[in-house]
Amino acid sequence: MEVQILNRKKLVNIPSGSGIAKTDDGYYVIGDDSPYLYFLDQNFEVISKTLISDDQNFNGKRIIKSEKADFETLELIGKNELVIFGSGGKSPQRDVFVQVFLNEQITVEKYYLTSFYNHLRSLPVLKDAELNIEATAFHEGQLYLFNRRKNIIFKFDYGQFLSFLKDEVALPTIEVHDYILPTINKVEAGFSGATILKDQPKIIFTASVEDTDNPYDDGEILGSYIGMIDISNKTISDQFEYCELSNSEEHYKVESVTIEEEISVGKTKMILITDDDEGNSMILESVLLW
Repeated sequence: MEVQILNRKKLVNIPSGSGIAKTDDGYYVIGDDSPYLYFLDQNFEVISKTLISDDQNFNGKRIIKSEKADFETLELIGKNELVIFGSGGKSPQRDVFVQVFLNEQITVEKYYLTSFYNHLRSLPVLKDAELNIEATAFHEGQLYLFNRRKNIIFKFDYGQFLSFLKDEVALPTIEVHDYILPTINKVEAGFSGATILKDQPKIIFTASVEDTDNPYDDGEILGSYIGMIDISNKTISDQFEYCELSNSEEHYKVESVTIEEEISVGKTKMILITDDDEGNSMILESVLLW
C-alpha cells in the first residue's frame, strides 16, 4: 500500500480543517475552529459559506476552544445531504449533530446528542477511555462513527438513528469494533477521517499521530497513516491495511479524506485535508495504490 502526494494547496480563511466531502460541483469543508460550512470550487477556492453553529464566540479566525462544537466529521449521503458530528469530547458543548440539505437553498437542521453520546460513553468498550468522535462514513443505510484513541468504529442504522433523534423509536442497535493502530515514537495513531469507496466495499480511513494524552489538548504532530478496512457482506473486518503518509518536509496531521476518482481496482485519487493545530488548513491531492 502506498500514498503519493500530487499537489498541495493552503486554504485561505478556513481555520483548522477537519472534514471534507466531494460533490458533483466541488467540495464542502468544515473546520473544528469555525462555525461555517464552506463550499469550494474545483480549484479549492472558497465560493460560499453557510452558518451551521452559533458564531458568538467566533472572532473571525478561531472559536474560543472551551465553547466550540468541535465539528470533526463530514460525510455526503446520496447527492444532497451532508452529516456533521461534534466530537463529544466535552459535554454538552460538543454533543451536536447537524444535517445539511443541499437543495437550491441550503437548509440546516441541528440536534443535540447528549443522550446518544452518553449511551456510547456507557458502553464497556469505552471503560477507562473517552468519547472522541472524529470521522463518519455511510454505506447501504448504515452509519459508521469513528472514535479516536481508543480507536473504535460504531456502526448503526442511519434511519433508526434519525427516528431516535425525533423521539419516534428507541436507540438503534450499535455494532462495536475496536482496533489497535500503528505507532510513531510509541504513540498510537488515532482515527481522524473516513469514507467508503463506491465501487468496492472498503472503508478508507486516515489516522494521525499526536503526542497528547487526552482528546481535548493538542500535542506535537508526529505524522499520519492511510488505511483500508473491508466491509464485504455487511461485516466489518478486524484486519486492516495501512501505510504511512511519508513526507520529508513536515509531518502532516491528516483530518479527513474524500474520494476524487476511483481510477481502477487498486488505484484511487483522494483529497486529504490537514490541520497544523495553529489554525492553518491544507489540501493534499493524493493517489492511493494497493
